[in-house]
Amino acid sequence: MKYTYYIETYAYDRWYKTTEGGLFYLQGYMDAKKHYAPRLHHRLVRSDGKIIEELPAREDVFIGMIAGWPTAEQYERAGNEALERAKAIRIRQQEQTEPSREPCRLA
Repeated sequence: MKYTYYIETYAYDRWYKTTEGGLFYLQGYMDAKKHYAPRLHHRLVRSDGKIIEELPAREDVFIGMIAGWPTAEQYERAGNEALERAKAIRIRQQEQTEPSREPCRLA
């Protein structure tokens, strides 16, 4: 039996199918996601429902440190970048949940 594979992402209290493809392509996708932070919970699923691979959610933020101990400025910059991302996400979510204020025009 030939299987199909897809990636599911957990958000808003449910799993969403986000990407479909071949096994090797999706394993590469998951390998690349391992280094992303922050990220949502991801899992690679086979068409019969078997979970092949799972990546837990990560909430930490990369601070741009190359070597040695991070400086206070690096922590501050990372914190500010994280706050800007959070602000942009909140704006997008608000725009998606608010009904359009433009009148509906029928052609």
